[in-house]
Order: sequence, then C-alpha cells, then structure tokens
Amino acid sequence: MMITLPDYALDYMDNLIQTGRSKLTLKQYESDLKKFFSWLAVYKENTRFETVKALRAEDIRAYFQYLKEKQLSQATIRRLASVLSRLMIYHQCVCAHEIHKLAEASPLRSLTTKDFITLEEFNKLSRQLLTKDLEVTKKSARNYLLTRNWTIVALLRTFGLTPFDIHSIMMKDLNLAQGELMLTRDKAPLTLQLPHDIMAKLRDYYFSIPESFRPKYYSNDPVFVAFNNISYSFQFDYDRQKPKALSVRAIQEMIKDEVRRTGLRKISAVNFRNAAILEELAAGTSDEKVMEQFHLTSEAALRRYKQYLQAESKG
Repeated sequence: MMITLPDYALDYMDNLIQTGRSKLTLKQYESDLKKFFSWLAVYKENTRFETVKALRAEDIRAYFQYLKEKQLSQATIRRLASVLSRLMIYHQCVCAHEIHKLAEASPLRSLTTKDFITLEEFNKLSRQLLTKDLEVTKKSARNYLLTRNWTIVALLRTFGLTPFDIHSIMMKDLNLAQGELMLTRDKAPLTLQLPHDIMAKLRDYYFSIPESFRPKYYSNDPVFVAFNNISYSFQFDYDRQKPKALSVRAIQEMIKDEVRRTGLRKISAVNFRNAAILEELAAGTSDEKVMEQFHLTSEAALRRYKQYLQAESKG
C-alpha cells in the first residue's frame, strides 16, 4: 500500500530538518513512519490526527504484534518504536510513554514445537472449516463463508502470509484464469502459483458473492469482502464505491473461532506462517529465497528457524 505522511507528521519532519538532522536520518525516519501509517490506515481505517491522539496502549500493542508477525528483528522494532515515540512526544499524545515499554515486550525467543501447527491439526481445522452449522443460530452466518474462510486459512498455511497480507490483496493482484497471485512488496513483487484446491475454493467463494457486491476484475477492489452476520450479506463501502475489505481483526477472530470449534489448542496465523517457513527451509530452499518469499527483513529472524531445525535433527 503506497501512503504519504499526513500533514502533522510532515510538520514533525520539518522540525527535524530545522534541528540539522542528516538527509540519511530523515529518509530513515520517513520510511519508518510510513510503516506505522500504512498499518494505521488499515487498523483504524484513517490516519487523522484525532485518531492518533486517541490511541491507547492496546492499539500500540496491536501495532507491535503486527511488526512481530512480519518477523522483524528486535533491533528493528526498537528503532521503529524510537521514531514513533518521538513523533508522539512532539504532538503530546498520551500513548507516547507506552511505546518503548511495549516494543521491548516479548523479544524474539527460541522456537518450540508449540510455535508450529502440525499436519494433523491443520487437517482437522480444514475439515471443520468446510463443515456447515446444522442449527440456525446467529453464528450460522458462517455457512455463507465456508469457502472464503477455508481459502484464507489455506493461503496463510501454504504461503506463510499474514492477516495483513490477506486484507491487502486486491483483484488486480489475482489472476483467476492463470491461478496466480501477485504480492506487492517493497522491492520486486512476488508471484505465487496457487494450487488447484485453493483456486477451486477461491472461485467458489468469488462467485458466491452477489454480482452487485462482487469485486471487479483488474480493479483495486478487495478480494476478501467483509460480511454482515446480522443481515447475512456481503458489505459494500458506498463512500468508496467498492466492496468493503475484510479487516485484519476479523480474519484473526475468524481463525480463533474456528480453532475453538475444532477443539484445538490456541493457534493463530503466526503458527501457520512459522510452519510454512520451516517447511521451506527443511526442503533445502536457500536462505535468500526464504527471506524474499516470506518478506523477512533480518537474518536474525531466519536464524531461529534454522536453530530449531538443527535441534530437531539432533533430537
């Protein structure tokens, strides 16, 4: 997602220029702040000053959880926290004092078996995702979303995507005829060849959406559309004149609900991603390709998986 800094952030950048910061430092600050505002535009659906002023500890915690899901090193997260903290202090935001404390919480640790979803667990979850509710209750709205939800979980596990990745996929990124999905990345885009079963379910989901709400081919419409559990209908954003994108939080809640239904231990999208990364490394994929495919930004993040594999082989 391309984003420009809002005016109040540009005001802060101007202040940095006046204090004599180098061009290199300013460029790094701008890049770091854009990461935050790209996330905020999705999490709060706007980047207005009033929204930033109203942020609380739980919001900042959600941001750092997002960064950790992207497998950033603790050093990188500390740097992002420092830049964000200074912006918040400059504008006297109440959450400024929480930022460093939350950034330091839960540093990268050694991986254990609990960090990965097993094949048995995934197979159980896959079957549950396609099992209809027999009772007509408020929650039976999920019966309309079986193929959508199955596809999302399959993409998370197969390619190690994050909920943010899923939320951000647009119709122009998806080629239904060729079965290809292109992920927009900072450098070169990454093209994924979708397996037949994922493509079949994805098409089923797509054509289950009423035509008036259906995302348009080759457009900026979201592939995964939000659903109203009360009216049993897909949602449309009339201000933007396009279907409303399924939110990151809704994806996380869907996974939590389906895991609970299946009777599994606590499992999240991070467990799917970890399993996908480990699988690639175990298959002998090069470090460079793994880092590119999973958008890892540091060798420290990759090292944890390699250490786990080594420990497993010795065990």
